[in-house]
Amino acid sequence: MKTIRYLLITLIAFSLPVILLNYDRFEFPLIWKNPEPEQKELSQLEQNKKELDEGLEAFKQYYDEEFKAYKKDILTQWGEFIDAPPSVWVSYEKSDNIRRTVDYKTGQVQVEMIVNKGTSIDQVKGELDKAVYRLMNTTEKEAYKTDVVANRVEQRLTRFGNILQKGEMSNERLFSMNDYISLKINHDGYLKVWSKAGNVAVSNVFASAKQDKDIVRVSFKIPHSIHRKAVKYADVVTTAAEKERINDELIYAIMETESSFNPMAKSHIPAYGLMQIVPHTASKDATSYLYGKAKILAPSFLYKPKNNVTIGAAYLHVLLYKYMRKVKNTESRMYCAIAAYNTGASNVAKAFINRASFTQAVAEINKLSSREVYEKLKKFLPRKESRTYVEKVAKRMKKYL
Repeated sequence: MKTIRYLLITLIAFSLPVILLNYDRFEFPLIWKNPEPEQKELSQLEQNKKELDEGLEAFKQYYDEEFKAYKKDILTQWGEFIDAPPSVWVSYEKSDNIRRTVDYKTGQVQVEMIVNKGTSIDQVKGELDKAVYRLMNTTEKEAYKTDVVANRVEQRLTRFGNILQKGEMSNERLFSMNDYISLKINHDGYLKVWSKAGNVAVSNVFASAKQDKDIVRVSFKIPHSIHRKAVKYADVVTTAAEKERINDELIYAIMETESSFNPMAKSHIPAYGLMQIVPHTASKDATSYLYGKAKILAPSFLYKPKNNVTIGAAYLHVLLYKYMRKVKNTESRMYCAIAAYNTGASNVAKAFINRASFTQAVAEINKLSSREVYEKLKKFLPRKESRTYVEKVAKRMKKYL
């Protein structure tokens, strides 16, 4: 018996070092290795964030470079560059020396051709009329092609394919057929329109900014109705509002304030589309919420009305139910979200505590009535544009109730 016990002890003594040296062949030591996948996952998250930050920085760099080059080309050809607000769509047909300007706020339209000095309207009326025809029949896809900067930036961003979300523009018309057939040219040119048309297009010749050139211009107004423009997007607005638990009228009021319902709206921030989505802020937060992962939204994605409204509504949801969730009064929270949509939550905080911390500002906001919050935002937001923005959106919401 003593001999057997001795043999067992000896066997264990010699086997234990072998087991310890070869622990990775046994199942039980794997418990000690469990943290490795978590570390790997954390590393992947860090990698994704790094790629996103690089992509957004590249976006801004590419935009600045391409906009500068594009502006130089236009100045060379026209001698001037129109720095239009988002409510005005300006596009060029470079090969035909044509510039088109559509003001979605007023309905005013201009189609211009740059010509050699002394050229008469009769000499170019056929080309001008064709340009008017092309404009009034422009599709989303054709409109996007005229945005040279957006196309060049998007092409350069393809290297961020894993996180770049592109869109497919449709063949839907920007303007209704009624807008076109209501038009009557005041000269005997190419266009054939309804004989009873009362919307007269006037042709004139103006001096160009370039000394040896003139500009021949056809100007007219298309029927202007904010409500008619809003109705065009009713389905997508209703869907987005229900999903994000926000009011339709808030989305409509922001769309009107941001772009006057111009689907091709853009600003030099850059911001794109109906709700003027900024890739560095709105789209970053909205895509994190919608997709569980932040993405770079390409211009072709943001110019698509359905996409733009979906992202804009999602960003409003993030503002209302994440950043401002601790504001107790729902109306106060809405006013703060409106201001933040324009200028960011940090600047909203400054209106109440003069510091860029919305978390710290909440206690002060909760002491005030919704009316007092509204008045504070109108008076003390750091930027004048933001102060008037809150008032415009709040007043315009009433139109869409």
